[in-house]
Amino acid sequence: MVTESEKDYSDYIQHMSNLISMVSLLGGFVFTAFTILLTQLPDPSSIISQFTLVFLAVLFYLFMSLLSWSHLQIIRYCKKVPPASKGQTTFNSLLPVSYIGLGLAIVLMLLIWNLIYVALVSGAVWAISIILTQIYILKPFQEYRKTIH
Repeated sequence: MVTESEKDYSDYIQHMSNLISMVSLLGGFVFTAFTILLTQLPDPSSIISQFTLVFLAVLFYLFMSLLSWSHLQIIRYCKKVPPASKGQTTFNSLLPVSYIGLGLAIVLMLLIWNLIYVALVSGAVWAISIILTQIYILKPFQEYRKTIH
């Protein structure tokens, strides 16, 4: 039970959980659409196909950044956060690696289809996304995590 002096963030946490589910679903949809389009387009080297693939790749990277942000933001509103354990530290280290791997998968799929310029643009946006996520999401989270225990 929450006392008068404590703030109850349970509604906000539930809302963020719903947003995480929605962003995960949309990110999965975009990744699937990207893969299907890449493999089924009659001419993936046409300009409109390449613009569509770049747009979907950028959209996917945006969803992945939003997912990492919301995943790490929600912990700030939990009343009792356990101290970091070895397993939790391993998980928190592997999570960004999995995000990076998904971004790399898009670039590699483009390279398989010999779409070099699309892969370069997508890879550049992916690298910028990783750098900005590190600066604005992961680093502040790591600093916050040090202050709570």
